[in-house]
Amino acid sequence: MHGNVKSIVLERKGEKDGFAERLGVYIPDGSIVYIEGVEGTGKSIFCQRFCVSYLKSGISCSYISTQYTIKSFLRQTASVGYDTRKYLMAGKLFLISTEVTLAETLPKKMFLENFLTCRRLFDPEIIFIDSISTLLNESLNKNNLTDLTNFFNRLAGTGKIIYLTANPNEWDEYLNLTFKIKSDIHYKITRESIPGVGTVHNLNVEKFNGALKKYEPLTTFSVRPNVGLTIESSGVAF
Repeated sequence: MHGNVKSIVLERKGEKDGFAERLGVYIPDGSIVYIEGVEGTGKSIFCQRFCVSYLKSGISCSYISTQYTIKSFLRQTASVGYDTRKYLMAGKLFLISTEVTLAETLPKKMFLENFLTCRRLFDPEIIFIDSISTLLNESLNKNNLTDLTNFFNRLAGTGKIIYLTANPNEWDEYLNLTFKIKSDIHYKITRESIPGVGTVHNLNVEKFNGALKKYEPLTTFSVRPNVGLTIESSGVAF
């Protein structure tokens, strides 16, 4: 294991799924990772995949989900073979659902303020915010954006890795562009239908500052029950 980086290798039943090798194996500490894609492209499943690989390595994670309740998150991750329940029970995974915690008590315009003061969320080594565009689309604007980016930079400065997902259609293009520029690693995910194959997703590595290993600029994948993310060989997909 290299110093100051986290491995994203995931082994199940003694076999690697191949994603780590295609995505550079290591994510440098202090990275801000921005995962961009419209609805249904696979941003959440990628976060779940990364999260499980860290948890299996003994690294603590927090995960804020705007899409799932805690119960449905556990059910969803189990359905694709990423069992997160034991890590939640052991206190290695801190899971927040905005479906429950924020939605009932606060107007959305207050979300940013509440978000920045949720200290427990930012204690673990890896932080997933899925999705930041859903969470903050009514409270984040050009005037307070610097507060948020400075906050993330301070966290990253302590060595934490922050994963942010966003749907560019959910918020101002200026906000999307800012996060693309400010991120150290930028993934863009698209989805297409291939005759005879079905729906596949394309993960484009738009930027990777500080990469230690070679990575592939494009990986085509699908999502399968009990297996999760599966690489589609380019010969099949195209």
